[in-house]
Amino acid sequence: MNHFFPGHDHADELDEMARYEETEIEGILAVPGAIQIVSALDRHPWAIVTSAWRTLAEARVAAAGLPVPKVIVPVDEIRNGKPDPEGFLCAAERLGVPPEECLVFEDTRPGIEAGINAGMQVVGILTTMPADQLRHRPLIRDFRDVAIRPQADDLRVDLRDASILGLHHRELSPEI
Repeated sequence: MNHFFPGHDHADELDEMARYEETEIEGILAVPGAIQIVSALDRHPWAIVTSAWRTLAEARVAAAGLPVPKVIVPVDEIRNGKPDPEGFLCAAERLGVPPEECLVFEDTRPGIEAGINAGMQVVGILTTMPADQLRHRPLIRDFRDVAIRPQADDLRVDLRDASILGLHHRELSPEI
């Protein structure tokens, strides 16, 4: 707003926009396959690291019909947002999982960089940006390209890689 109306206090307008975003949930849908992936995680730890503030993140997760995870790391609770790895490292710590054992699904280049910089395995997801902007492999179209199967205390994750070279199957680390 400062770009269009420089030198004005925009606190009231920004509060109104935030309230609108938090309450306008019509049309919010889960990414295809997300509900099945979360169900497959069952008793395994998972988190959401987001560039949204907590209230907005929780409202949209609930509106999409997904369970709100025990660990959410929103942008308003960390000092440095993506591409800084702080959010992902904070999530790993809260989950009690070493970063190198974490798998990140990210739909933006800054998020991919944050996951890589945190020392995590990262899968790009083509729900927000095209492949040429994500510049990462492996890539999936959505969560229907992911299969998660419990193996004792671990998880096996299989991907159908939707790279610009076409679809092909890829196994991502047998135990995550």
